[in-house]
Amino acid sequence: MAQAGVLRVAALPAETAWSLMGRIAARYAIPVAELRASWQWRNTPPRSPGFSGVRPDAEVLLDTAGQDLLAAMCGAGPHSLAGALPTWTIGPTAFTEPSPEGRPQARWQVGATAHGPVAFACRLCTAGRTGQTVAAMRYRKGWQRVCPRHQRWMLGAGDGHGLEYLDLTGSPDVTAAQRRWPAVARRAAVARRAANAGVAPGAVFALAHAVVCQWWDLALEWQEERIWPTRLHQLAGGDAGGRLWWWRAVAREPAVFPETVALAEALLDPAVAQMVWRDSGAERVRPFPLDGEFGRELGRRLGRPWLAHVDAVPDSSVLNRWWGAIVRRRREVGQPGDRTWDPWWIPREDQPASVALQLWTLAQRAEGTATWRATVPRPERAWINEKIREAVELLTVLDVHDTAPLADATRNLLDSLGQSIDALDRAVIAVTSAAHSAGVPLDHLAAWTRVPAEDLQCDIDDHRADLEDQYGYRPGPGRV
Repeated sequence: MAQAGVLRVAALPAETAWSLMGRIAARYAIPVAELRASWQWRNTPPRSPGFSGVRPDAEVLLDTAGQDLLAAMCGAGPHSLAGALPTWTIGPTAFTEPSPEGRPQARWQVGATAHGPVAFACRLCTAGRTGQTVAAMRYRKGWQRVCPRHQRWMLGAGDGHGLEYLDLTGSPDVTAAQRRWPAVARRAAVARRAANAGVAPGAVFALAHAVVCQWWDLALEWQEERIWPTRLHQLAGGDAGGRLWWWRAVAREPAVFPETVALAEALLDPAVAQMVWRDSGAERVRPFPLDGEFGRELGRRLGRPWLAHVDAVPDSSVLNRWWGAIVRRRREVGQPGDRTWDPWWIPREDQPASVALQLWTLAQRAEGTATWRATVPRPERAWINEKIREAVELLTVLDVHDTAPLADATRNLLDSLGQSIDALDRAVIAVTSAAHSAGVPLDHLAAWTRVPAEDLQCDIDDHRADLEDQYGYRPGPGRV
C-alpha cells in the first residue's frame, strides 16, 4: 500500500475519484488493485463489454474516513479535493452507517449516474499539469470536449471504442465552435434571468444537439450535403474507408458540434422566434410552410442555403415540438407549466442514441444477433402491426359456405381476399423497408421476398414517401 503523504498527486479539475486513484497508483508504481485494498468496498465495480477490468468511466464514492485516506495518499487537503472532485461532497451520503470493521469505506458507481458524462482528459495537458502521462478521466459536457491547445476532441470514457481522442487539426470549424459556445451560454443565462425562469444553457445545447442528430441521420438522403461527409473523413484520419458506420458513431459528436452551436445560437435569438411566429400565421392560424422564413434562416446560419428545400424543419420531430411550443405560448393555447409550453423539453424517444448504444447495435448486426424490436422504431412496428391486423380481420369474416347467389358470393370473396392481399403486401414492403433501414442487405431481402432487388428498392422508396405524406414519419435508410 502507498505510504500516505510521501508523494504529491494533484487532482485535475472535474476529475473522477477513480481516475485520481489510478494516477496515485501509477505515481507510487504499484498496481491499482493494491491501492484499492486500502478501502472496504460495499459493492462490485461496474463493468461493460469492450473493457477488461473496471470500466474507465467508473466513479468511487467515499465515506469521511475514506476521503481522509485518499487526501493523505495524494498529499492534498480535503478542501482541495472537494474543489476538484465533483462527487466529493456527496460521497459520505452514500453510507448510512460506519464500517463494522472501522475501515474506510468506498462504493462504486457509474460516473454518468453519480454526476454526469465522463470523458478522457487530454494526456498532453495532464502531463504538463502533473508530470504524468497516464490516462485520466474528467466530467465533461458535450460543449467541453475540445482541447484547443492540442487540437483534440476528447471522447467519452465509457463508449467502448478504444480511442481517447480525435485529431481536430483538419477540422478547425470544430475548435471555432468551441470558442463561440461561451457567448451562446451567456445569452441563455441572460434570457433565463430576464424571464426569472427561462432555460439553462445545457438544455439549449441538448435540444440543438437532438435536432442536429436527427438531421445527421436524414443527411444520408441529402444530395446537397457536403460538409458532414468531408468533416467525418477528416476526423477519421483522412478516410473512414470500410468502417464508415463505425466512424459515423464514434465521430458523430465532433462532426455535428459546429452545427449544434450554430443552431443553439439561432434558437435563442428572439428574431428567429419572431420568424416562427410569422410563419405560423401569427394571430391567423395557417399551415407551417415547408420553406418559410424560419427554415431559410436556419439554412443561412448553418451554411446550407438549401436546407429548407429538403424539408429539414418538418422532418425533425424535436424542432417541430420546439416551434410548436413557441407558437402555443404566444397564442396562450394550453396551460402554463404544461410540457407543450416548454420549447426545451425532449421526449425520451427523441433523445439521440449514445455512442455506446450505436456501437453495440453495430456489433449485434455484425454478429447477426440484432433483434427486431431493438432496431425497428416503434412507429414502424405499430404501422406494420396495424396492416397485419387489418388483413386478419378481413380474412376472419370470409365465408366460403355463403348461401348468397353465385355472382354476389364470388364478388364478396374476391373483394375481401383482394383487400387482405393488399394489406399484406403493404406489410411485406414495410417489413423489408424497416429491415433495410436497420442494415439488412437489399439482396438478402430480394431473395426472401422473391422480388427483384431493383423493384424492391422502388417499393421501399414508395413506402417511405407514403409514410411521410400520410403520417409525417420518414424512416431513414441504413441508420444505426
